[in-house]
Amino acid sequence: MTGKLMTGVVAATLLTGCVSQGPQRADGTTSTTDDQTRTKVEGTVLGALVGGLIGAAAGDTKGALIGAAVGAGVGFIAGNEVAKRKAQYAREEDFLNAEIAQAEQMNREAAGYNADLRRQIAALDADSNRVAAKYRAGTASRNELAAQRNSVQKQMEANAKVEQTLRNEHDVKTAVLNEEKSQRGANDPYVKSLERQVRELQANIDNLHKGSTQLARIDERLSL
Repeated sequence: MTGKLMTGVVAATLLTGCVSQGPQRADGTTSTTDDQTRTKVEGTVLGALVGGLIGAAAGDTKGALIGAAVGAGVGFIAGNEVAKRKAQYAREEDFLNAEIAQAEQMNREAAGYNADLRRQIAALDADSNRVAAKYRAGTASRNELAAQRNSVQKQMEANAKVEQTLRNEHDVKTAVLNEEKSQRGANDPYVKSLERQVRELQANIDNLHKGSTQLARIDERLSL
C-alpha cells in the first residue's frame, strides 16, 4: 500500500506542476481565454486526484496511479488548502463550480465505496462467524483464525484512509461554504449547491464510520 500511495503522490506532483502555469503574454499576464482553459484543466486534474485516492486506499492499482493524497500530509489545514485552490482560478465562480463538481464526484465515489463495503462486511461477518465457531469446536487452527482476522483488519485500514480523506475534504468544503455564505448569503445558488454536497459528504462519512464500527466488532469476535 505504501508504494502505491507514494506512486500516487509523485503522479499528483507532476500533474499539478503541469497545469500550475498557463500561457503568458510578453508582459507576464495571462489572457481571459487562457485563464478559462487553465481553470478547466486544473479542475479536471484536482477532481481526478481526490476521487482517485479512494481507489488507492482500497488497493486499486489504477486509482493509486492518480490518487494524490489530498490533505493526507502532516499538518493538513483546511484554510491553507482553500487558499491554495482558490489561487488557481481567475474567477470566484470558476472556483466554486470546480469545488461543487469535485464534491459531487467524491460523493459518488464514496457512496459506491460504502455500497461495496456493506457487501464486504456481510461476507466477512459470515466467514468470521464460521471460522470462530470451527475454532471453538477444535476443527479450525489458530492460523485460520489469524488469517480471517487479518482480512478484517486490512479492510479496517483501508476504511481509515478513505475516511480521513473524506473528513479532510469535508473540512475544506465547510470552510469554503462558511466563507461564501458570509459573502454571498445563504440563498445564493452556489452556496445552496455546495451546502447540499457538504451534507451528503457528511452522510457518506457517517455511513463509512458505521461500517468501520461493524468491522471492529467482527475483529473483536475473532480475538479468541
